[in-house]
Formats: sequence, structure tokens, C-alpha cells
Amino acid sequence: AWTLTPAKLRSLGIDGVLVDLDDTLLPSGSLDLATPVLRWFAELDAANIPAVVVSNGEPRRVRHVCERLGVDGIALVGKPLPLAFRRGVRRLGVPVARAAMIGDQLFTDVLGANLVGLTSILVAPLSQGGLPHTRLARHLERRILSPTPTPVPEGSALPRMSERAVRARPAQRTVLPRHSPLSISGGIRGRPLDR
Repeated sequence: AWTLTPAKLRSLGIDGVLVDLDDTLLPSGSLDLATPVLRWFAELDAANIPAVVVSNGEPRRVRHVCERLGVDGIALVGKPLPLAFRRGVRRLGVPVARAAMIGDQLFTDVLGANLVGLTSILVAPLSQGGLPHTRLARHLERRILSPTPTPVPEGSALPRMSERAVRARPAQRTVLPRHSPLSISGGIRGRPLDR
């Protein structure tokens, strides 16, 4: 079950959400929305919390899913460019400070959200992704989000960043419990959560 309820969103000062599509709401390449996802969108609607799907995916796929969810959507949006997130927030009709971006990728969803001042909510991806660059990004994300620093080989030209340096970056919001399907993250400080 999705534990980021409308009440929890409101308690965090969130009045509207931007949501990624692939590997956040459904596995990459799939069109089958799980019952908990449909239920969560119905709960958002009942609580008057607007949602907009913001995706780099193809328009036909995004339109199909948005029609099933009963929400607005933007396809081929160009994440992580700030313009993509500003377009989504305009459609939400809430101030940036009262909106959040929910997504599964650090380098598109979290980065772009943080560039415009949105709260970023990082979720564990539903798949490794179908595209080679997505799989590479997943590998890099695992290294960045690893709870322990990755050892750098002796003599490497790369500087070694300590765990303390990574943890010292300020978070915009607090992190939900490790075993919930959603976590709130301020950049690389938060870890994605398993579903």
C-alpha cells in the first residue's frame, strides 16, 4: 500500500504533486496500472490534491495513463530541465513551495525538482529500465545512495567523498521510514525505498 496519504502530504505542507510515469507509477513499457496506484489517485482527488503526470515518455502512452487516472499529463517534457517542472507546477495551480515531485530517478526527477525548489520524493524504481542510459543511471544512483561510501582504489585520480560529507548536505524534508513505498528526499541525502 502507498503510505504517502493525502493527510501526510498536507502535514508536510504539500498541496499538489507532480508524478513521474515510468518506473514510478508502472514498470517501464507497461500500461497496466496496479490497484493501489488507482486507489492513491482517487484518494488525492477526494482530498482536493491535484496531480499532474510529468514524463519524458511518448505522448500516446502518457495520455493513455492519464486518462485512466483522471489527471492532466505532460509528455516529452525534458526533465531535468527546470522548465519542465515549472510547466507542471503551473498546471497544478499551487505555489512551488507547496508542491512536490514524486519520481524514481535522481538525475531527472530529484535533480530537476530541487533546481526549482520543489520537495522531491524519491521512490524505488519498479524496474531497471528498458533504455541503456536508464540502466547506467540506476547503477550510478545505487552508488550515490549507498549507505556506505564506495572505496576508491589506491592511486585513483578521483577524490574520495566521505560518508560524512554526503550526509552533511541539507535535506528539504524528513525521510519517511525505510520500509514505506515512498521517501521524501532533499537531493542525494534520502534513499529510495522498496515497494
